[in-house]
Amino acid sequence: MDQITQPSTSLSPDKMIDGADQAKLGEFVGEKKREFYFRKWQKDNSWNWAAFFLTLFWLGYRKMLKPVVYILLGFLAIDIIVLFMGIDGATISRGLGYGLAGALGITGNMFYRKHVKKQVQEVNQLAINEEGKMHELRKRGGTSGKGAFLAVLMFVGYILITLGMTLTLA
Repeated sequence: MDQITQPSTSLSPDKMIDGADQAKLGEFVGEKKREFYFRKWQKDNSWNWAAFFLTLFWLGYRKMLKPVVYILLGFLAIDIIVLFMGIDGATISRGLGYGLAGALGITGNMFYRKHVKKQVQEVNQLAINEEGKMHELRKRGGTSGKGAFLAVLMFVGYILITLGMTLTLA
């Protein structure tokens, strides 16, 4: 008898929801990067070069726009505090940018895994058949050039607001 073996990308139970949802996780991620992320998710922490170099734009590309908004609002709040304190914020902003890049490089894969698991759980709650759930996961998941573009627009908006504040209060 032939032994049935799991593919090399199968995830240990402690890393994923359950075996049945692994197909859904893969469907959400998309065929192109499924193997990459399944391999990365086997480790607690693994480096993600795209998240490191592209930070906010990687988040947008992976359809995680809510964190982009939160990060930019946090940066804006810090800029307002720095502006009213009358200190040079360039060094602080640069440090925060480097810190964000490093943090996303180190935790980006884990952060994305949590996002994917949450989306799969939300879709599993829908009162539709399995085929409909897989379709919804494909729609919600994968990558998005529009998402990356929206992240760029939000970043440009943040820069314009910061410049406006600086020029107004200078």
